[in-house]
Amino acid sequence: MSTLKKLFVSKVRIEILSLYLHDFDASFHVRGLTRELNEEINAIRREVANLEEVGILKSQKEGNKLVYRLNKKSPILYELRTIFYKESEIGQKLYNALKGIEGIDCVILTDSFIKNKYNNNTDVDFLFIGSMKVREISTAMNDLEKELERDLRYSVITKEDFEFARKKREAFLMNILENDKIIMLGKQEDLL
Repeated sequence: MSTLKKLFVSKVRIEILSLYLHDFDASFHVRGLTRELNEEINAIRREVANLEEVGILKSQKEGNKLVYRLNKKSPILYELRTIFYKESEIGQKLYNALKGIEGIDCVILTDSFIKNKYNNNTDVDFLFIGSMKVREISTAMNDLEKELERDLRYSVITKEDFEFARKKREAFLMNILENDKIIMLGKQEDLL
């Protein structure tokens, strides 16, 4: 999180954002955040107010408590989440696993990975696009599985096959492109 520490002045703000951005459905009241993050209540209050003021969080009265959730209509929410995922432990482990593999144009972290939920047998956690060697990706993903202590599903596709599948609107690819995703390597234009 060193990049984030330089971008964001407040350590508490980073912790709050990280908590919410890794679970879009999370909801907390100030005391709950204080317990969860083990931070001072005044620091939590101040940062929650700042995040609500800029439109990233929104509050709602539930009983006698004011509960905060992500404002899913915030125009910068998904970009923020991408930044936090790239700087997260999982993101850093992925980068380390892929270091030195040539030919990767784009890596997509899919909705299935984000939610750790598979709707059908063809759902994957990662889609690799480019001219890389499948054996190198397989070795890297095996190492990552051991580090994360989690089975990972992935698919490797050339740029040409990606373009063909996108034009044909193949169900496997459309499921990835039309659902929530994080582009870990590459950029949005690589998918258009």
